[in-house]
This record gives sequence, structure tokens and C-alpha cells, in this order.
Amino acid sequence: MPADIQPEWVAALRQVTGCATDTIRWNGLVSRYEVILAGADGVPRSQFWGAFYRELPDGTRQPLAPDPVTGLYPFRELDDAAMREILENLQRTFVGNPWDGAGSPRREILRRMRANRAAGARHYDRLGTEYADRFLDRVKRMRGEPLVPVGLSLRRDPNAPA
Repeated sequence: MPADIQPEWVAALRQVTGCATDTIRWNGLVSRYEVILAGADGVPRSQFWGAFYRELPDGTRQPLAPDPVTGLYPFRELDDAAMREILENLQRTFVGNPWDGAGSPRREILRRMRANRAAGARHYDRLGTEYADRFLDRVKRMRGEPLVPVGLSLRRDPNAPA
């Protein structure tokens, strides 16, 4: 039977993510603890935490393989050590990480929008430059000015050394 989820664990999770709806619960259907986090779009998404590695006596970690039938990692009891690992992982990877991540989801979305606008502006500048180059190549014809032929001969000069 799973351990009770401590209110301080949920409070610590909400402090890291900054979202009041984030929570932890026991999912009896898959027999795993489920961490429910709001994504950048505000839609809640589930993460299931299992035993992903075995800690060896020398301090190194040996990865565990998921169950071939269910694809789930072995069951892991939720305790203070597991909760610390969850919070550390979220501090490193969560898009709403206020310390060293992308910041708020709004800030990350605005950053991506600015980057896309800048890429679009560079694209249209390049297209405009190409059009101007083509236009300048044809400007004399468009103005009706006489074209000056370039003295280029494809015939081999008989006097040129071989």
C-alpha cells in the first residue's frame, strides 16, 4: 500500500513550479505515484515516477530497464529522498523554472515568438535583396537604354600559345 502524500511535498512542488494546481496523487490504475503539472499551455499533464536506477555501493547509478509489457519502470516508494530528486529534476528541466530555466511559460513563448519574427524578417530581407539584384540587372532594358555588348569570344585565338 502506498505511503500517504505529505502536504509539505505538494507545497514544495508548487513552490518550484509556481502553479497552484500542481499536485501529487496515487494512481491505482497503474500503481504508481503521479505528479500532475500544468504545461506551458495550462493543460495538466501527468508524470509517473518509478525506480529508474539502482544505486551501487560506490555511489554510481546503474540504469534499470522498464517492464517490456507495460513500459513502466519498477515501483518506487515516495519518500523524502524521492521527493528531493523530483524537485531537483524539475529545477533543472521545468520550463517554468524561476531560477535557471526558461522563466515563466509566458516569457518563453514570447522569446520564441520574437525569434520567429526575427527569422522571418531576415528571410524577407534576403528575398528583397535578391529581387533588387535581379531588378538592377534588368534596369537598362526596362528603361530602354542600349545594351553594351561585352566583347567575349568563344573561339580559340590561333595566335595564343598552346
